[in-house]
Amino acid sequence: MCSTRNLKNFSLIWAFLAFLVSPLYASAEDSARDPIALYHDMIATIAASDSFSVHIEKQFDVVMLDGAKVQYSGAMDMQVNRDQGMHLNYGDDVSAKEAWYDGSTVTLIDHLSNVYAQAPAEGKVGDMLGDIDERYGLELPLAPLMDRSADSGFETNLQSATYLGLHDALGEACHHVLYRGANADLQLWLTTDDEPLLRKLVVTFWQIEGEPQQSLEFSDWNLGARIKSRTFKADIPDDAVQTEFLPPLVGATHEAK
Repeated sequence: MCSTRNLKNFSLIWAFLAFLVSPLYASAEDSARDPIALYHDMIATIAASDSFSVHIEKQFDVVMLDGAKVQYSGAMDMQVNRDQGMHLNYGDDVSAKEAWYDGSTVTLIDHLSNVYAQAPAEGKVGDMLGDIDERYGLELPLAPLMDRSADSGFETNLQSATYLGLHDALGEACHHVLYRGANADLQLWLTTDDEPLLRKLVVTFWQIEGEPQQSLEFSDWNLGARIKSRTFKADIPDDAVQTEFLPPLVGATHEAK
């Protein structure tokens, strides 16, 4: 049986937790902003940069067969020159992948299996992204940040958008917005600068059993990054095994990917 003292300590813990989650910033009603305009402003800020780099910390849920929800963590460094190429370096608790585009070839390697695939491509980074998506059904992580044309399709599957107020992300008060879609909910935390940047992103896959989430935190934005061209050249281990990108299944859709 719990003692009175233990019950008191337990209640104090809950009181402390309640204090931690109490809102300290203005409510949505106090400083309402247009959530659609905020998204477009953020994309425009990044799209205005010909070359950028950013560091991303990721947490994601995996729903086990017995229904338990397990959280894993990872990180990615993204370097993009829209005219010359891109380099993505990603690793988490269960995988490690790297991707390059140098203006003529797309390379993707799975470091854990030591297997890689390459495909010819050309044009700017945005052109390459559309090309490999069409040919192979391959969508690289955070492709909308690398493709200046991605902004035009944002509202296609959007069902509602809500401004939630100024809330904390990485210790900074940010515009917190919620976008509800046909298959998932998207939350964004955007900096309050005249040219806002993405500070945090949370996706909730509410149509999947267990409603797993992915949470990404963006730091070290550099919208004028000087990236050496050799960064975009694939660095393949000598003992890596080459395979092929497979074309998408006939009738497959973006929603099924």
